[in-house]
Amino acid sequence: MDKLSFAKGLGKKILTSQYDYFKDGNSDDLEHVTNIKRIIVAISDYLKSEDVPVDGINAITESLKKTSKDLFLTSCLLNKDEGEDEDEFMEDSENWFDYIYEHGEYPR
Repeated sequence: MDKLSFAKGLGKKILTSQYDYFKDGNSDDLEHVTNIKRIIVAISDYLKSEDVPVDGINAITESLKKTSKDLFLTSCLLNKDEGEDEDEFMEDSENWFDYIYEHGEYPR
């Protein structure tokens, strides 16, 4: 198994475990998303130190971020109020995730 495949598989397992911890109410969105980013950055940094091609690292990073966001959105959907528009709710939740991921803080 090559380093990229191993990193992707291990990363997804770690991120799924993080999600399982989060969905049980053990952390808030800020803590959860910043932990996700820290995990993804650590995997990326490791691959860079192993001279893995940048395009492969970028693909793994995006794949792990997408997996994390999908798990986050699934959790958000479970908490949606019955009267809320699902498309709007999911768009707001996705923007919430993206903002926290990029800035490391809640939107103002």
